[in-house]
Amino acid sequence: MKSILFRDLIHPYWERLSAEVILALSPLQSESPWLILGVSLAAGLVVILIVYTISLRRLLRKHSRSLQESEEKLRRFFITSKDPAFITSKDGRWLDANQATVKLFGYDSKKELFQIPVSQMYLNPEQRSQVLEEIERSGFIMDMPVDMVDKNGNTLHTMLTTTAIHSESGETVSFQGTIRDNTNRISTQRQMEHSRKNLDLVFTGTGLWDWNLRTNTIEINDRWADMIGYEKAELEPLTIEDWEGLSHPADLEASNKLLLKHFAGDLYHYQAEMRMKHKHGHWVWILNQGRVVERNRDRSPLRMAGTTQDITEKVRVREEIQEYADQLEALHTITQSLSSTLSLDELLDLILAKLEQTLAFDSASIFLYENGELRVETVLNHPHPELVVGKTFPTSNPLFQEIYTNRKPIIIDNAMRDARFQGWGQMHHVKGWLGVPLIIQDTFIGYITMDSRDQSAFGSPEAKLANIFASQAAQAIHNARLYEQVTHYAETLESRIETRTKELTKMVELMTGREIRMVELKEVIKELRQQLLDHGITPEAKDPLKNGINGTHE
Repeated sequence: MKSILFRDLIHPYWERLSAEVILALSPLQSESPWLILGVSLAAGLVVILIVYTISLRRLLRKHSRSLQESEEKLRRFFITSKDPAFITSKDGRWLDANQATVKLFGYDSKKELFQIPVSQMYLNPEQRSQVLEEIERSGFIMDMPVDMVDKNGNTLHTMLTTTAIHSESGETVSFQGTIRDNTNRISTQRQMEHSRKNLDLVFTGTGLWDWNLRTNTIEINDRWADMIGYEKAELEPLTIEDWEGLSHPADLEASNKLLLKHFAGDLYHYQAEMRMKHKHGHWVWILNQGRVVERNRDRSPLRMAGTTQDITEKVRVREEIQEYADQLEALHTITQSLSSTLSLDELLDLILAKLEQTLAFDSASIFLYENGELRVETVLNHPHPELVVGKTFPTSNPLFQEIYTNRKPIIIDNAMRDARFQGWGQMHHVKGWLGVPLIIQDTFIGYITMDSRDQSAFGSPEAKLANIFASQAAQAIHNARLYEQVTHYAETLESRIETRTKELTKMVELMTGREIRMVELKEVIKELRQQLLDHGITPEAKDPLKNGINGTHE
């Protein structure tokens, strides 16, 4: 095929050149046959050179087109690739990057991205030099784990694939590659690892049991025995009778009912909270869970397996929450009764009486803050009320300053050893002390104090309840004060209205008397004028009562 193509390619040139050579050499044909042969060979070589040059040019154009097409395909791939692709300089500048790279790092445009040095995209900027050294050594890197950061500082767990771009002299001038974001996968792996560790921890702290109903014996692990204070060897062999003997009688009946329902297929699995006797004599709350794993042909259970967890702390917290909820409900009922009176004096006494139903204390007081002074408004069970009720005290007291500033309850375990406490009114017997602020609409209006002869009589639970009570009491005091203000204003207004009414009544009476006298005067003048007319005398003076203020006749 190649010879045919070559012959066909050179044939036109060869015929033309042969004819010209023969024509030119015809005069010399008879003189030197060797000269003619040499000239013919030279002409053939020229033709071959011309054909080779033409063929080479065609091949170069074809190769150039192929190279341009490859570059265009590579460029289109670079631009449209969903994977981040980039070209960077050796000194750490961005030369090019596709939109996926811009999006990966959270920037709005390539222009914005290119303002950031490449090394700053690494979580550890010094790592880039290590990456480049590896590329120089191996020629490329593939899926190297590299932690990077986006625009907002979030860590990106990536896999970096990069190769070097060399100049004609073989010197590395830039780097090109792709980035694969592994953040979600690594986060998922870490979550799975965390869950696995948690699961291992759960089973490490979980008691396991396996009940053989044929023999009524129960196999347990070390944790099951440890939950009730025993070594596993101390309980083996454990029978169902032993199990029941360790169980609280009140809980055992409910547990057995649930077991029977599960055996009958009414419950998918068995679950019961119950108490078991600890080796030291106290009760431990446990959560028993399990299910039948083997049955007879008649569906009767043969083997059951399950877990046991110590939930003593959980039950304690639950009971505390319930107790606290019950206290709040009772407190709500008590504070509602504070609205039964709007008399401030009666209300203050009622507040302390209701507070005594909520918390245990020996005595209590209410201080109200007004005009820069603290005034003791009322006390309960105070040994010397006459010494303190109605008295004012300085606001410089450290306890008052602390309550006023922090707006939180203060607990003193032993007031006798606390320099802040001042035993006003011969209260030197006080040890336990609790002070709670009275606050309404973020305004401090006073505080309630509770005293006890017992040390550490008050704790966080008492402070919480007292604080809730105080917020309701503060609202009631605020309402009572508003009622007093409205009542005082109404009384003042009524007094003013009464005085004004008297003044208006007096004026009306005076006006009424004047009108009567004017009517009588008119009648007298009318009669006098008529008498003059009857005697033929025309009055020269006009009737003054018929003239207006400006002298015009009405």
